[in-house]
Amino acid sequence: MAISFRAKLLLSLSGLVALSLGVLIVAIFLATQASVSQNVERQLEVSERVLFQLLEQRESQLTQAAAVLADDFGFRQAVASGDENTILSALINHGQRIDAELITLISPDSEVLVSTHDIDDPDAFLRATQSSDAGFGFTVLESDLYQLVGVPVRAPHLLGHVVLGFMINDDLAYELRQITSNHLSFIRINPTSASLLASSSQLLSTSELDWSLPQAEVDSWLSNQDLAGDWFVLSENASQQELIKVLISASVEDASRPFVPLRQQLLLVALVTLLASILLALVTGRQIANPVRMMATAANYIAKGRYDATIQYKAKDELGMLADSFTAMQHSIAERETRIYFQSTHDLLTELPNQRFLHDKVNALIEQDTEFSLMVVNFDNIRQLNDMFGQSVSDEVLREFANRLRQQLSPSQWAARLAGNEFVVLDMQTGTPSASNFATLLEHASSALTIQHVQYTVKLSAGVALHPHTAKRLDELLRQAQFARMQAKANQAQYATFQIGDDKPYQRKLQIAAALPNAIEQGQFFLVYQPQIALSTESVYGVEALIRWIHPELGFISPMEFIPLAEQSGEIFKLTHWVVDEAIRQAAEWHQQGLTLRMSVNLSAADLSDEALDSRILHAMSAAQLKPQLLLVEVTESAVMQDPKTAIQTLQRLRKAGVGVAVDDYGTGYSSLEQLRQLPADELKIDRTFIKDLPTSTDDQIIVASTIKLAHRLGLSVVAEGVEDYAGLVELIERKCDIIQGYYFSKPLAAADLTAWVERTDIGAMLHNKPHSGDTQ
Repeated sequence: MAISFRAKLLLSLSGLVALSLGVLIVAIFLATQASVSQNVERQLEVSERVLFQLLEQRESQLTQAAAVLADDFGFRQAVASGDENTILSALINHGQRIDAELITLISPDSEVLVSTHDIDDPDAFLRATQSSDAGFGFTVLESDLYQLVGVPVRAPHLLGHVVLGFMINDDLAYELRQITSNHLSFIRINPTSASLLASSSQLLSTSELDWSLPQAEVDSWLSNQDLAGDWFVLSENASQQELIKVLISASVEDASRPFVPLRQQLLLVALVTLLASILLALVTGRQIANPVRMMATAANYIAKGRYDATIQYKAKDELGMLADSFTAMQHSIAERETRIYFQSTHDLLTELPNQRFLHDKVNALIEQDTEFSLMVVNFDNIRQLNDMFGQSVSDEVLREFANRLRQQLSPSQWAARLAGNEFVVLDMQTGTPSASNFATLLEHASSALTIQHVQYTVKLSAGVALHPHTAKRLDELLRQAQFARMQAKANQAQYATFQIGDDKPYQRKLQIAAALPNAIEQGQFFLVYQPQIALSTESVYGVEALIRWIHPELGFISPMEFIPLAEQSGEIFKLTHWVVDEAIRQAAEWHQQGLTLRMSVNLSAADLSDEALDSRILHAMSAAQLKPQLLLVEVTESAVMQDPKTAIQTLQRLRKAGVGVAVDDYGTGYSSLEQLRQLPADELKIDRTFIKDLPTSTDDQIIVASTIKLAHRLGLSVVAEGVEDYAGLVELIERKCDIIQGYYFSKPLAAADLTAWVERTDIGAMLHNKPHSGDTQ
C-alpha cells in the first residue's frame, strides 16, 4: 500500500525531530557527565585546601596550648629541679585540658624524661615535631597516628622539649569529613607493608584492600567502587623510608545524583515531544526546539563550572519542570561552593575574614596603589582570661569581641582576624577622618564584655600604619603597625600611628644582629683593659678586660647594644670564647714580659649555663701557660639566678682550679645575703652607682661602709669601680676598700698603651693626690 505524502511528511518530520531530540539528549548526558567529573575534581581540590587550613589552624592552636605549658613558671621550675612528680602532674593536667593523648618531655640530650608512650628513637621523635614538606609534624606510635607539636622549655637556657600528640583516628577523620564534605583516609606506607591508620569511610575501613599495591591499582579499585580520589603526602620519614599519605575520596554516585532526576525528566520530555511531533510536528516544532536548546546551553554552562545561567521558560509542563530542576541544581551547587569558600577564607571561631583573605584584599589594594590605613589591634588580656576561666570562655569572649568589632565598623572600615588575639582593621580613609574612626572604634571596643551575667575586662593596644606613606608591602605595614602598637602600650595611649623613622633603633638592632656572626672572623672586636689598684701595696694589681666593637659602617657599637643581642641569638658563646682566649693570651704575654697582672673577664647568664665553660677556660690557660691565679671571672647575682645550680657548680669548679670569682655590680640586682653566702666568691665589686656621689651622699656612704664590712667578715676582698675623683678615693681609703678601679687612675686602654701607662705612672702619688705623669683621663 502506498504511503501518502502527508504520512511521509509526518514520518520525515517526526524522524527529524526524533533524531534532533536524540542528539540533544546525548549532548546533555555528555555535558552533565563532564560536569559531574569537574565537580568531583573541584570538590577534591577545595577539600584539600580546607584540610590544609584546618590542620594549620589545629597545629597553631595546639602549639599555643603547648606554649602555655612551656611558659608556666612552676612547670619550668619543676623541669629545672628534676621534680618528676610535679612534672608528671603538670603534663597530665595540661594534657587532659587540651585532650592530648600523647605527652612527652625530652631532655636537651634527647633522653625521654616523662612519656605516656614508649619512644624508641627520641631524636627521630623530636624531628617529627618539626614542619615537614607538607607543613605539619606527624608520627605513628603503636599503630596510631598522632599530630605532634613540640615547644622548647627554657629558663632561659634549654631545659628540654615538651611534645604533645593528638591522635588522628576515625572520629577525627569523620569530623574533618563534616567540614570538607568528602571522606578522609590516613595511610602509612613503608617498603615492607602499608596500613590504613584512620578513615571516615566505612567502606574503606572494612574493605580488605591491600594498600601496599601501586597507587594506580588502588585508584582502579576506588574507581570500581564508584569513588574518585586525590592523594598527597602528609609526612615523610626519610630514615625509615616511611610515608604518611592522605586520601581524599568523593563519591561519583553522590555527585551524579542531582543529575538523575534531570536525566529522567529529560527522557520523559523527549518521549512526549516525540509523540507530539508526530501529530503536531509543523506546529509545535519551534516551541519544543527552543526550550530544549536553552537547557542544552545551561548544561554546557554547568559543565564549565558556571552556575549563573537562567532558563527563561515558565511553562508548567515537563520542560518547565526540567528547567526548574536545572535552576535548583545550580543554586544547590553554588551554595555549597560558597560555603566551602567562606570556610577557607574566614576564621572559624569569629567568622571574620582570616589571614589569607586579608593578604588577598590588601595586596589587591596595594596593586591598585590605593591609600588606606591599617590598624593592628591586640586583645592584650585574652591569655589571662584563658588561664583564669578556660578555653571555652576565652573563645566565647573572642566571638563576642569580634561581633562588637564588626558592629562598630564605619562604612569605610573592614576587619579581619590576623592570628590568636590579633585583629586587623582597614580604613579606606587616611588622615584626620581615619584617626577619628579608629579612636571611636577603640573606645567602644574596649568597654567590658558581659557574657551570661559575667563581666570581662577588655584591654586593647593598637597601632596604625599608612599605605603608601610608610610602607608599600603588607608585611612591612603589619610590622610598622605592631611597632606603633608596642609604643602605644608602653606610653599607655589608646593607639599610636607609625611615623617614618620611629623604628630606627629597631633597624639598628637588626643591622647589629646581622653583623654579629661574622664580626669576630673579620677582626672587628678588640679588648681594652682598665687597671685595678691595690691600696695595700699602692701598685697595679690587675686589669679588667672590656670588649669593644667598631663596625666599618655602623661605627662604634656599645656593649650595652650588642651583648643582649648576642645572648638572644646564641652568638654570646662564640663571643665569650674569643674574649676569654684573647684575655688569657694577653695576660700570658705580659707575664712573659715581666708584667704580672691578674686578668678579669666578665661572664653572662648564658655563659654560666654552659657546663663545658670551666674546662674550656682551663684548657686555654694551660695552652697559654698562664697560672689560674692570674685569672678572675666576674659574674652578676642576677646572672647566677637564671640557673643557680649550674652556675654555682661551674664557678666552684673554676675556683677549685685556682681561678678567682668576683660578684660584679653588687647592690643593683638580686642582692641577697643568702645568695652571696652560697656563691664561691673571692671578691665583691661595688657598683659605680654607689661610688659616683660617695663624697656627698650620706646614704651611699652608709651603704658602701656596711658592704665593705660585710664583705671583709665573709672573707671577701672589695673592689670599687667607677672612681673618678680624689674625694671619692679618700672616702674608700677611709673605709678600708681593697682595690680601686676607675677613670681617676685611667680609662680602659689598649694593651700597648696600658704597658706604657704602668711604666710611667706613680701610683703612690695618685693615691696621695700629688702631681704625676701617668694620668690618663
